[in-house]
Parts: sequence; C-alpha cells; structure tokens
Amino acid sequence: MKKWISGAAFAVALVGMASQAGATVLTPGNNVAASLFSNAGFTLVANTGLQNIDSGTFTATAQAWVYSDTNNSFCSGCLDFVYQVNRTGAGVVAPSLNQPIEGVNVGSFGGFQTNVGYIVSGAGFIPDSVSRSAGAGFVVSFNYNVNNLTGTQGTDLLVVMTDARFALPGSMTVTDSLSANANAFQPTFVPEPMTFSLMGAGLLGLGLLRKRISRS
Repeated sequence: MKKWISGAAFAVALVGMASQAGATVLTPGNNVAASLFSNAGFTLVANTGLQNIDSGTFTATAQAWVYSDTNNSFCSGCLDFVYQVNRTGAGVVAPSLNQPIEGVNVGSFGGFQTNVGYIVSGAGFIPDSVSRSAGAGFVVSFNYNVNNLTGTQGTDLLVVMTDARFALPGSMTVTDSLSANANAFQPTFVPEPMTFSLMGAGLLGLGLLRKRISRS
C-alpha cells in the first residue's frame, strides 16, 4: 500500500479539514514537541512531485509542497511548507548496513517566524521532536532519533508554517548515519526574477499558463 499522496489529493484532503489549531511556535535554538495541525484554506503554490532518494544505507521517496494558507497564524495567505518522506528499503550502495531514517532537515528559514507540526496522512509517523538551529535559525529538523523509521515506514505530513509570502526552490536532507538530499522549497523575502519558472515541473499549471501567453 502506498503511504504517499499526490499534491492534488493532498489539496482536496486539506480543504475538508477544520480550522487551523495546535500550532507550536519554534524559535531559533529551541526544541519542541510536534503538534497536530488541522487546517482549511490551503491553495497549492508548488509541488516537487515524488522523488526517489538513496543515502547508500537507505532508499526512500520524498515530496515537498508549498501552500498559501488563509488560516496561517502569522498572516492570511502566508506560506506553509509541507514535507513527506517514506522509507522504501536498504540503500543500493551499502545494502548490508540498512540504516533507519533518523531525521528530516529542511530550510532555509533564517529571518522568518515558524510554527511547526504535522498533519495525519494515514500510515505515517509523527516526529519525536522538532528543533531549529541556533543563530539565524536556518534549519528546521523533524527528529526521529528515538522512534526511527525502519522497513517501509514513513512520516506524516510535516508542516512548517511561516510568515513568508514568497518561495523559491530549496532542498531537504533525510538522514541516518549518512544522508540523502531532495528538492524542496524555501521562503524568501522578495520574489526574485524567474523564481517560479525555476521550479519547473513542480509548479502545477505554470507550463499551460506560459503556453497560453505565447499564443496570445
């Protein structure tokens, strides 16, 4: 049974949920328990699509979304960054090691306020805790270092709610003793030229829009 859901299915699921509740403020240098998000008012901005990753000691799928959220606790329409990882098995490079996943690290949130939590997606697991790096607080880490993800276990939908209004391409890192990187998104203060075109296939509908403009 697949444990991930598509961006379109996720959008439909979110629309049916109750108002935002349970957000936990996470400031730089701190560590908090993950809290349950229930949220309506999501509008999909970008989706990486499903990606296959391999650290050498595990294989997994990873996906990231950006949503404009009318119920965002910082400002209506500000962005929520959502992530999901599902372990699929041992790594190709070093299959005998077959290490569990211990964390999902996402960025770059320096200069932005963050609330963190999760949305129940069915077969996923909530993190043991969520931490943010010290100083400017660039990295948010969803920690599975107590209850590791083994076999084909995966995460629930991991949420970083922000006060950002714009996003650009970024990355996420899935870790055990080694790590694997995947495409994701990050907040930005000012929309940069070509920001959304650089997101490529991850942006739903952008290709169609550009074709219509070119024909007019």
